[in-house]
Amino acid sequence: MAAVRADDPLVRAAVDGGIPLGALRGRALIALPRGTGLRGVLDRACAAAGFTPRVDFEAAAPAVLARLAARGLGVAVIPAGAESGAGPGLRALRITDPELSGRVALAWRTDGPSGPAARRLLTLLRAAVPATDRPGPADGPAPR
Repeated sequence: MAAVRADDPLVRAAVDGGIPLGALRGRALIALPRGTGLRGVLDRACAAAGFTPRVDFEAAAPAVLARLAARGLGVAVIPAGAESGAGPGLRALRITDPELSGRVALAWRTDGPSGPAARRLLTLLRAAVPATDRPGPADGPAPR
């Protein structure tokens, strides 16, 4: 998703709530740091579209990216849903042509996470992230 202030020209240019990736060419972007999965998706998609993204700000937390965008510092490239913590005045636009997608993978020991905090985190993540390959009993116990 591209998150921008409600008064950003991208909002007016959006078609059915989406903008083409090319609309980000030359724009100040706010993104996750290099080496993260979503940043890799962005960098590869921009390279395939013939441009290098201009990343002016980086932060490790998608909610921080959204808050920076809400302050008008650029276009935040964030996972869907991360814009909700930025407060009013922020608009999330789907990035289309091409649509960007990534995968989040979780791994844990076959006997499950060892500590209560890790078990709770796994429970919350499994509830929040849509699963395409949800582990079954053969993959280890479900979180407690």
